Amino acid sequence: MKRDLAALVAREHDVVVVGGGIHGAAAAWDAAQRGLAVALVEAADFGGGASWNSLKTVHGGLRHLQRADVAGLRESARERATLARIAPGLVRPLPFVVPTFRGASPSRLALAAALRLNRALALGTGGRGAGAFAARSLSPREVVERVPGLDAVRLTGGAEWTDGQVESTERLLMGFLHAAAEHGAALANSVEVTGFEHEGRRVRAVAARDVEAGDALRLRARLVINAAGPAMDAVLACGGVARRATPLLHAMNLVLGRPATATHAVGARSGGRFLFLVPWRGHAIVGTAYDPAAPPEASGFLAEARDAFPWAGLRADDVTLVHRGRVPGTGQGPALVTRSRVVDHEKEDGVAGVLSILSAKYTTARASAEAAVDVALRRLPGRFGRCRTAETPLRRAAPLQGTLGDRAREAAREEAARHLDDAVLRRLDLATAGRPSPAAVDEVAAAMAAELGWNEARLASERARLEAALRAAEAR
Repeated sequence: MKRDLAALVAREHDVVVVGGGIHGAAAAWDAAQRGLAVALVEAADFGGGASWNSLKTVHGGLRHLQRADVAGLRESARERATLARIAPGLVRPLPFVVPTFRGASPSRLALAAALRLNRALALGTGGRGAGAFAARSLSPREVVERVPGLDAVRLTGGAEWTDGQVESTERLLMGFLHAAAEHGAALANSVEVTGFEHEGRRVRAVAARDVEAGDALRLRARLVINAAGPAMDAVLACGGVARRATPLLHAMNLVLGRPATATHAVGARSGGRFLFLVPWRGHAIVGTAYDPAAPPEASGFLAEARDAFPWAGLRADDVTLVHRGRVPGTGQGPALVTRSRVVDHEKEDGVAGVLSILSAKYTTARASAEAAVDVALRRLPGRFGRCRTAETPLRRAAPLQGTLGDRAREAAREEAARHLDDAVLRRLDLATAGRPSPAAVDEVAAAMAAELGWNEARLASERARLEAALRAAEAR
């Protein structure tokens, strides 16, 4: 996977994908696998936006029951199984438990009924592992066995089910990007879209800028898929597509420097919000907080988490990292968009040759990409293959191998890590749970400097850039 700007401008692309998060990467892989000529550009670094703000879970859609959204439930269950199938080294089963208490909602009976209905509705969507919806009611004793320290005074029991967990969302994203590149897609980070070129009502090219060198680029395109996540509206605006802005929510997860539960993710309500405390690689993640007006305060959210999980003894000094991102909302307070959709701007805004993915869930990104490419193929002449991303294993969805220096060099050489923070935060898993050791940073910096030819001044600049990124991620 090389950052080859010449490949971006050398040919006319069937599809130019804008955005290098999980939805854009999935769209590029799908389109390239079907035989289309594909380019993907990302203004910053791959996966550096909303895709980084993740609870690391793959949900089967239980919450869709509250909205009687059977199609959404089945899609989530199907995609949970798909990710476990195509990336088994990264997506694994994770048991969840929700205790029930006397006088509180949900009751044990209501939760048991919901689980039975969920299992019935999800039949035929899954398989084994994280794709299989195993669920059962628990007695009070069984709940306490799974959540030691839980106050059992009002405990009436609980429910247990199996969803999935992603060991590394960063490496899963890299797996999608590698797969796209192996099928001929031209990929480039640090390339910012500055506009669309129109021929009548149709978009014919994407104007862009190399953020590193400042050079202008022109990408000829038969069709554009806008998968820029929270920047979706900004991309459309600079391209001359006028439409009502999508409401965005500020999202937050807290990464804890110690485990809070040994084996199970635990769900509980705090006020009007339902939270999960998730074990992850010897740490824990608590989420998710949403606010339509401003980024939530980490201290305030930690207080909510204490209220939801009083048995966990959460303290301010447990927090090692604050994950922040922006996600689509409904415009009704902190309510999330619950289903992704493909926006055809020819139908909705009178501009042909542009589609957007209004992204809702990491779990269903592959399916959303498939839907977008399906629409694209109805707009493009020619015969192309069917979608095979649901059945094709991601060969390179795995951590890099070798010494830390070896992995850093490979990240720079084969995964377009242009900066020290690209490698430390998003290629090598060194800072996804908190600040890495100075020795590890020194080793990565030395390896990247040798690989990319950095002088002392550039190396100092890269260290300062990484430090600023770490401080921002640690901000309370």
